[in-house]
Parts: sequence; C-alpha cells; structure tokens
Amino acid sequence: MTAVPRTAADSYQPITMERVREIVGFPEPFIAEKKEPRLGEFAARFIAHSPFFCMSTVGGDGQVDTSPKGDPPGSVRILDPWTLAIPDRPGNKLADTFENISRNPVVGLVFFVPGLREVLRVNGDAFITDDPGLLDMLGADGKPAVLATIVRIREVFGQCGKAIIRSKLWEGDKRGLADAVLLGGDYYTMTIAENAKKMAENLGDLVSGGLHTIIDDHYKHTLY
Repeated sequence: MTAVPRTAADSYQPITMERVREIVGFPEPFIAEKKEPRLGEFAARFIAHSPFFCMSTVGGDGQVDTSPKGDPPGSVRILDPWTLAIPDRPGNKLADTFENISRNPVVGLVFFVPGLREVLRVNGDAFITDDPGLLDMLGADGKPAVLATIVRIREVFGQCGKAIIRSKLWEGDKRGLADAVLLGGDYYTMTIAENAKKMAENLGDLVSGGLHTIIDDHYKHTLY
C-alpha cells in the first residue's frame, strides 16, 4: 500500500461541529427556514437572466467536483416550478459531471447575475437525457445541445451578497441583467414579496421597513 505523503494540512487539527457552532453561532429562524421546495416567480426570473452558474456533483467514491457553466441568459430552461433543464455544449469530453450524476444523482447549483450581489442556490437530484426535442429546445447558435441534464428541485434559496461584495466581482454589466431581474425593485423586496407569508411570520415588523436597513448595515460593517 502506497504511503500518503505528509502535506501542510497535517499541521492542523480538525474541530467538531459543536466547536464550529460555539464560534459562528446559529442562524435566525427566518434564515434557517428560507429554503423552498419549488421555484417562485422571482427565483425563476433570476435563473432566466443568469449567464453563469456552478454545478457541484458527487462521484461514486464520495469525491466532490464543481464545474463552471456559462451560456446566454435563458439557456437553463425552467420546465415547471420543480424542474430545470440544463444544456451541455461541446467540451473536453472528460464528462466528469455526467460520470458523477450517473452514479450519484445529487447536484448543487449556484446561479449568478452580473451586477447583483446576491446569488440563488438550487439543490436537487439529476439525470442525463438525449431527448431530441429537448436538445433542440436547449440549442444555441443554430445547433442542438449535445446532452441535457434534468434537475428535480429539492431546495431553492438565496444567499446574501457579502462574498460578491468582498470579491468586488461585478464592475457593471452593459446588458442590464440585474435590472431585468429586479424590475425596478431590489433583491430583498422581491424575496419578501415571493415568500410573503413565511417572511411575515419569521420577520414580523421588519418586513415593512427594517430589513433593508439591517442588510445594508451588515454589508457595510460585517464583511470581515
């Protein structure tokens, strides 16, 4: 059996989840309960305007792989509130994502819209198809998609913009994709409107005015 070489990681000791919670604490109820099992209108519009996302898959050996995906906005099709169809274009033929999905269907997606600080996350189960009609629907530049990944959605939720702010990722987008998603509003107004009942139960009076102030304060003073 080949010995595993010592690396810099061996200089550090792992900690338990109990210790992690001692340090980071626990989320507020409205954050812990924000996950939805389907796409709402705002989440669907977010995905429809996203030209870039990352897909994480898990192989049969338990190893995780994350692949970046880029296409014109609207390339990821929303078949219904519980189902996404993702096109595959010609690539390097490694097919790591497909290898993983064929052994373990779980997938995690993070969608980005240029100019928007917040991101949208989708978790679910996936399979691969070569259905000709679907490949034509997912085509680009006059060519059908090579294959398609169907995602059965289990969880949909947004994540705050601190990572985007810290990274200074967006310097403006001439296509105006963020404006098209927000329709003259802002991310949290749209999120509150989409999940009004749940947000009202968890946030109370914050829904009507205080949440934006709190979020802006967090973005200004708690990035680091």
